Amino acid sequence: MFYHEIIDKLMKEEENNINRMYLQEIKLKWEHFEQTAAENKESNEELTKALNDFAKMISNKKFKYSQASRKGFKKNSMVFSPLYLANVVSIFIERSGILEHKGINWGFQSFSTNLKFNPKNLCSIEKDPGYEFSDSPEFLQLAQKMDFQFRIRGKRNFKKYEITLPLLVFHIVKNLTNEDFIRFDYYAKIAKNTFEKSRSIIITETLDTDYVPELSNSPVDVIFILRKQQKAKTEEEISLDVIDAIEKKILDFIHEKEEKSEAYKNTGIIE
Repeated sequence: MFYHEIIDKLMKEEENNINRMYLQEIKLKWEHFEQTAAENKESNEELTKALNDFAKMISNKKFKYSQASRKGFKKNSMVFSPLYLANVVSIFIERSGILEHKGINWGFQSFSTNLKFNPKNLCSIEKDPGYEFSDSPEFLQLAQKMDFQFRIRGKRNFKKYEITLPLLVFHIVKNLTNEDFIRFDYYAKIAKNTFEKSRSIIITETLDTDYVPELSNSPVDVIFILRKQQKAKTEEEISLDVIDAIEKKILDFIHEKEEKSEAYKNTGIIE
């Protein structure tokens, strides 16, 4: 799992004995969360409690770097990254059963962008239609791997390419700022240009002070604020309601059905 791998990597690289002890303490607390998640597959109540216990522990001041003692971890250390929230999403993806489908891939990865035919000129299409695509940065996402092949009519040989369609793209931060949202909005638009049914989901613990993003004209589909608050000195606990809502929304996106409206039969109007 994502956060576990980060802690193991840091423990191998850490030379400070005190920091190694800190990392071992963090690892034990994280393993408790993993065990709780494995034992509670029907309800998110215990999972959320274990998540809050871990989040509270990791915010302990003793883990923050002290210039005087040379102990602790700096603000940009991966110890404090929101990767533990990626693990929560991973639990819900695994529960959904979607990973049993062929070609489905889950994890940090790129998706294909700018899919187009771009031959040198019209006369060269027969030899080389100039099929092109590029890759996005890596995001935590549920993706569909596809083998895409085509041939010019009248020719025998196919050209084959491997492309990745973004299905559910997750953007995870501890505190969502306007700058974060602008970036996520941009990549959500690119994802939908590749695959119209792509869904972009932001998960954050808090919103930045005096900031509430607007989704009415955004390709971002939903934002979950785990602590139901803006950034402040005093933090509320991660909400079970929001954790449940994330799992429900993932299932809704995976199984959503396109319903054809038949309201016109009553109103005579199609809107």
